[in-house]
Amino acid sequence: MPEITLYLANGACSLAAHLLLEEFGIPYKTVVMKMGPNGWAAVDGSISADEYRRTIHHASQVPALKVDNEVITENPAILGFIATLSPERKLTGKTALENARTAEWLAWISGTLHGIGFTMMFRPGRFCDNEAEHTRVKEMGREQVLTGYKIINKALEKKDFPVGGAETLVDYFMVPFWHWGSAFGIDISSFTNYTKLVKRIEAKESAKRVLQDESVEPAQ
Repeated sequence: MPEITLYLANGACSLAAHLLLEEFGIPYKTVVMKMGPNGWAAVDGSISADEYRRTIHHASQVPALKVDNEVITENPAILGFIATLSPERKLTGKTALENARTAEWLAWISGTLHGIGFTMMFRPGRFCDNEAEHTRVKEMGREQVLTGYKIINKALEKKDFPVGGAETLVDYFMVPFWHWGSAFGIDISSFTNYTKLVKRIEAKESAKRVLQDESVEPAQ
């Protein structure tokens, strides 16, 4: 087993990788990061923002996964690698088609739900230099997120899993973005299928430990 270190921020999208590592029960370490004026730096001071950008993540973002002397960035890649550490779980899917569907979901969640919807809400400046338009950008992001929630909820009608008949990486990757909705004041009570998935994952003893560690309130 390689030496694994996950660079995370509490409650961030790195939560998915944290959930997976704990669920697998494999040895790993975490470095909790916080955003500062110069970028992400370790809360405990073990790595500065400059060092993190220079040696871990070129864009100074989380998560990052250090595997021995190599660093993996981007959630789809990180989650895909973690899945290889417990291949018997088949978390990328059990068939070639399920593998494709898992990749499809990971790309959409990362690129559209997160990269466009939520980023428009909390980083409007990435989409528009005119601050007078930032409120409108945030509103557009909120609509994008709500559309995404509807897609997820519909995909889970009369089924428990987004892909096939068992858990995949997709289930875990959906968890942090459910919590983000609540944090942004979105009423998620109507997305009952999505909520059911999150509750199922968070009922695991491994997930309970991670949520407590990251100070994230379980889905209600």
